[in-house]
Amino acid sequence: MTGAVDPAHRTDVAQQGPPDGLDLAGFPAVESRGTTFYRAKRHDRGAWWFASTPAGADGVDGGRFDLAEPRGTCYWADSVEVAVRERLAHHTLHTNTVFAGRAREMVVVAARASRGRRFADVTDPAAVRSGVGAELQTMGDYRVPQAWARAFDAVGFAGVRYSTRFTSASAANAWAVFGSAGVPRRPRPERVHRDGITACRESGIRVLEDGSSAGPERFTIVAPPR
Repeated sequence: MTGAVDPAHRTDVAQQGPPDGLDLAGFPAVESRGTTFYRAKRHDRGAWWFASTPAGADGVDGGRFDLAEPRGTCYWADSVEVAVRERLAHHTLHTNTVFAGRAREMVVVAARASRGRRFADVTDPAAVRSGVGAELQTMGDYRVPQAWARAFDAVGFAGVRYSTRFTSASAANAWAVFGSAGVPRRPRPERVHRDGITACRESGIRVLEDGSSAGPERFTIVAPPR
């Protein structure tokens, strides 16, 4: 039948990178307004780390919107739950549980967003007119979203406003902030907002005790078999 779509093509990834010469000056944008960002991280590391891929690499490694060195990207969320679920990722999506030891390794920190910085909003309904579909936020091949991140950075966007892969929200709930790769030269303020156990429980994730904080009195010692 003329005009029929091959069903096999429906399962193919449709999202492509930005074509050469694409004008992004009119791409949908949203401004940060001094709202609070949240990030789940290891308790012994700083939150303001701008991750990057090696210059000239193919982009397979790294985060979804990572820029190539010497630029980098730092990821923040709108809520504690989004931050926690992005860090715990696959296992928590499948089971909605986490072992207490894993939860204790992290904290959720909060920081204030700078005012008036323009972010490319890939959740805006008009983004599709520039070739950006919802797949950009969920696809497993990071080379494509990284290519878009480089294009957004090149025209002066401060980062990407998007919806995360490990939550079920369709509306924007996270920010990929662009900057120089690594730790900022000038320290940026952050504060511990929740410990890992509390953050997981507030996010509706079951915390399973795994003996990581239990003393010997919690265990029964038996003789090994002969």
